[in-house]
Amino acid sequence: MMTRTLLFFMLPGWLAAAPIIPPADLFQDSKFLRDFVGSYGFLSDVEPKVTSDEQAALLIIRELFEQSKFREAEQQLALFIRETEAPSDPKKAPATISPAMTFVLGNLYFQADRADDARKAFLEAIRKFPRFRRAHTNLAYLYISKNQTDEALPMLQKAIELGENSARVYGLLGYCLLLKNNPIAAEGAYRQANLLDSASRDWKLGLAQALIAQENHIEAASMLNTLIEANPNDKQLWLQQTQAYLASERNEDAIINLEALRVKGLADETNLNLLGNLHMNNGQPQLALAAYLEAMERSPQINLERSLKSARILNDYGSPERAEQLTDAVRRKIKTKLSLADETALRLTEVRIAQAQNNPQRTGELLAELLKINPANPEVLLEYGRHQDLLSRDEKDEALRTKFSAEARTHYQLATRFEETSYKANLALGQLFVREKRYEDAMPFLQAALNVKKSESLEQYVSRVQRAADREKPADK
Repeated sequence: MMTRTLLFFMLPGWLAAAPIIPPADLFQDSKFLRDFVGSYGFLSDVEPKVTSDEQAALLIIRELFEQSKFREAEQQLALFIRETEAPSDPKKAPATISPAMTFVLGNLYFQADRADDARKAFLEAIRKFPRFRRAHTNLAYLYISKNQTDEALPMLQKAIELGENSARVYGLLGYCLLLKNNPIAAEGAYRQANLLDSASRDWKLGLAQALIAQENHIEAASMLNTLIEANPNDKQLWLQQTQAYLASERNEDAIINLEALRVKGLADETNLNLLGNLHMNNGQPQLALAAYLEAMERSPQINLERSLKSARILNDYGSPERAEQLTDAVRRKIKTKLSLADETALRLTEVRIAQAQNNPQRTGELLAELLKINPANPEVLLEYGRHQDLLSRDEKDEALRTKFSAEARTHYQLATRFEETSYKANLALGQLFVREKRYEDAMPFLQAALNVKKSESLEQYVSRVQRAADREKPADK
């Protein structure tokens, strides 16, 4: 059975912070728009008063709004404001318009998707009446509708300070706080929103995300389970719960979730590759191979890097035959000629599979082809050196053994010149010289490997070789 360390190695980035899911369609809901645009039932302490003329104008605007005549409502209000501030009747004295009317105009601008005009109207209403609670609230809504959550956050906080207590405001406050990486405060806001509107999917999901951000994965998984029962085809909910299961080491539950998505036809290539990795972690290579193959089939265009990684996982953990099945499927899936880099990566994976199958003839053939198409690739040089090195160890004929060893040294030395293969090539070359009892020749390469990557075991090995090299010196004199 593979270790938990291997699982995390196989799942790079999966347990990183998941994208925070914004509340869905909050500003497309017809009830919200009616409440929003028609929000002018003004409260004495936190909203400005209106004059009798303004009240009459608002009644007309309400009638137009209820008939969905939004443009006419906006024109009527704009005309009323102009006639109040600069009347066309010379007998009528100019008057100051109430911030309430500016606020209603901002609402109508918002409904007409004139965001900048709406923003200016709300800010002007707040400037004239700083305690204007609903202006703070609606300006926050506008900012969030434009993904300007940094600007929305203080507006929401001020609205709550002024007495706002709707589920929507608390829920959006939680969303903004979560984006600001403040999950503890976000949890509190989402809990309040959920308390006020327990039927809302958005606030439950937000609460689950806040819990995940605090690594409270068990409670998050339970909250998501409630959501999944109500929304069984919501892929994002399944994936959020899968993340919570993985983080709490409930890998079997994570597998069940991904298999459910697979059966529903909702699993994509990434989900299926993750499922394959989890099956490998459970010691089920046949199930892993099935998931990897399906991932490749589901992808409209093959992700070669990911497929080769899956093949290497199968190969490295004892299933080279299944790894070969996967690389064969990759070859069949490819419709166009690969780039040199991709062809090299694929053939190097096939080399490692052949090595794991103890098939030196196939390994040699693949490496010979690689040297022809990409003779300067450091990984190719290193693998060819290793192959020749292994041949030399098993060869009984001294002339052939000498030939193989010389080929290995040459290619190892070429591979030492590249940063990505320097450590492995220097170490392999040093070890080759040690096997040949050429300890002094081995030392520069072993020391070079140690300089690249220090480890206690390598330091001890180099010390032993150095003592052997020192013992060689008197015999040479």
